Amino acid sequence: MWICWLSFSFYILIFSCQLILMLHVILCAASTLRERPWSAIFSPEEHSVIVPSRRPTSIMPFHSSNLSKSMSINNIAMLVHKHIHQQVLSGFNVCIYFNIYNRLMGDFETDVKELEADSWSLTVDKKYLKQLKKDVIKRQDIIYELIQTEMHHLRTLRIMSDVYSKGLLTDLQLEGQMVEKMFPMLEDLLELHSFFFSALQERKKEGKLEGTDGFIINRIGDVLFSLFSDSNAENMKKIYGRFCSRHSEAVNFYKELHARDKHFQAFIRKKMSSSVVRRLGIPECILLVTQRITKYPVLLQRILQHTKETEKDFEDLTQALQLVKDIIASVDNKVNEHEKKKRLKEIYGRTDSKSITRMKSGQMFAREDLLRSRRLLHDGPLQLKNAAGRLKDVHALLLSDVFLFFQEKDQKYVFASLDQRATVISLQKLIVREVAHEERGLFLITAGIANPEMVEVHASSREERNTWMQLIQDAMHSV
Repeated sequence: MWICWLSFSFYILIFSCQLILMLHVILCAASTLRERPWSAIFSPEEHSVIVPSRRPTSIMPFHSSNLSKSMSINNIAMLVHKHIHQQVLSGFNVCIYFNIYNRLMGDFETDVKELEADSWSLTVDKKYLKQLKKDVIKRQDIIYELIQTEMHHLRTLRIMSDVYSKGLLTDLQLEGQMVEKMFPMLEDLLELHSFFFSALQERKKEGKLEGTDGFIINRIGDVLFSLFSDSNAENMKKIYGRFCSRHSEAVNFYKELHARDKHFQAFIRKKMSSSVVRRLGIPECILLVTQRITKYPVLLQRILQHTKETEKDFEDLTQALQLVKDIIASVDNKVNEHEKKKRLKEIYGRTDSKSITRMKSGQMFAREDLLRSRRLLHDGPLQLKNAAGRLKDVHALLLSDVFLFFQEKDQKYVFASLDQRATVISLQKLIVREVAHEERGLFLITAGIANPEMVEVHASSREERNTWMQLIQDAMHSV
């Protein structure tokens, strides 16, 4: 009887300690909280932040069948100790979790409130609005949209960084390389757009209307010109060039990880239930960031439409528009180059390792030569015409210095054979001509050698033939 009473007293003592520790945890979490804007209200699920363990937990649930098997003091004490330890760690995670969201949204509190309205015209006094011309109001609405969408973009980047990227590193303990593969150049993007948004906000503050919470921005072109020129432009080209070119790899990596890793699935479900994240999944975040750079020309063009040509802002906006178009063109080129590199490696992987051929010059060309300082410019199906007049299906590759043809054999690529003629053709001193009375055909004539060779090639259409001819001629001029 005495032993039972002692056991019960010990359990009560342990349980009291647990309550004290839990109260301390709640106070810790409460101390980090303050009033949030409507955009930062936590959902009920967020208050339970226990990250799934990589290993099955050793803490058993309190089922009567389990408890009846062993009721010794040692087992009870050990079980309660483990439960307390879990609650303390969970509470510690709650504090960290709230601190992350406070940092994520804290900087935006004022900005969110100032930019909550759907348009600029809803933020200023109606009497003041009646004094303005329609063009002025429309121009301010578009400038407001530019600043508002930049804030949304920066918030997306912070969600990617503070919620997803850091969560994958700390909660799931993924390697840095894996996180970088999913979020390439993320910190650089965050730094870039923090600077952008700060510059826009500074101009907004300069235009504050006295005695009201409203503002009017009379000049924005100089700020945009600065943001899209010189070192800022080079940074954008580099950062977006890498991010956009890795878009498909990042999304595919996410899908692979999500398909095979249950802990990753649980992590995503947990984060997406947050009202701060607003059900923005990782693929959606990546897509939004990829698309952001294409929004600037549209917004700048719309501002220009409501800016008088006589105003100084018109010239700055015109130059800024051209600068951002140049940046996008550079990013597109980087994306295209990356896709071509991937494609060439894919073709290399499909090519028979033993396949080899001889060029007209006598030089041997093997599979390994595909990747030796060569760039893929274009590839696609064509047909070669042999001496008997028959057309042979081939896959053509236009590289930076040669034009070559493959045929398929046992689901592998091998160098095509054509009446003892070379099917790897140097672009140096190459002559390209249309075939008379054949709108789909072209001649490739190897000049500058003792015995010139001519290969007749056919495309599937006149348009495709013209595309090949133009690309070959452009490549010849670059050799």
